[in-house]
Amino acid sequence: MSVTGRKQNAKLIRDLFNNEGTLESPIDLDISYMKIIELDPLEWIGIDIAPRKLKITNTGFTVILCAKWQQGGPYLSRGPFEGNYTFAQVHFHWGENEMKGSEHTVDGASMPMELHVVHFKEEYETLESALRRPNGVTILVYFCKLQDKPSEFMDGIVNNLALIRTAHSSVRITPLKLTNILRPFSQDYFLYWGSITTAQNIHNIFWIICREPIGISAKQIAEFRSLNDEKGMPILSNVRPLKGKQEKSVFHVSPSGSTYASLLPIPRDLLSSEIEEDSDAD
Repeated sequence: MSVTGRKQNAKLIRDLFNNEGTLESPIDLDISYMKIIELDPLEWIGIDIAPRKLKITNTGFTVILCAKWQQGGPYLSRGPFEGNYTFAQVHFHWGENEMKGSEHTVDGASMPMELHVVHFKEEYETLESALRRPNGVTILVYFCKLQDKPSEFMDGIVNNLALIRTAHSSVRITPLKLTNILRPFSQDYFLYWGSITTAQNIHNIFWIICREPIGISAKQIAEFRSLNDEKGMPILSNVRPLKGKQEKSVFHVSPSGSTYASLLPIPRDLLSSEIEEDSDAD
């Protein structure tokens, strides 16, 4: 498809907010009901630059990872976007067991954990301001999949959770590149216009879902459940109930991998690094 055609597709997706409205999030993701569309590749700028400061916080509901860079932080562009979307934070969702830990479901099944990587439109300057705009916020979704060995990519966070057991506590951790935790992708992803309802407002969210999961062990997920809420009780689950069905447009962007199932296997290069580390220990 031509560059012009891909840009027209991006405008079509952005206009769907006005033409179709949104799906209340989270939803079940079923590849067999999605519309295939071609877009320019997503572009990730600055994600491989280590921040100056990195902090994790127990909010009493979830764990938030925030960062500050020497100069402007990482941002996303191209793909479905008009303008740049600046990184704001990462937060985590988990359940009382590994059978139910994700907010979105995949082909009707829950995953052990779900990461949300929040970005806001650069022109709105802050996340708080962007949340008041219909096109202000996009959330990238990464699912976690169980593996036997603890993930070295999650260790930088998990190993510090004991320091924030109490609600509203924070700790600075060794600055890590976001690529130590997240895997950039440019195509073969899902997207839809969704909304999140809070006590005060309805926030419109542009959801982008990565098909490649992040590996994590059951022991690592259990560390998140050991955190306490504002009443001093363990946060066993912070998953919202499933809401919408795919009765509005959900897209599969520029497919390149298998379409047999919605979620792909853990990338082989990540698995091989774990295997090599295990072999070295032997």
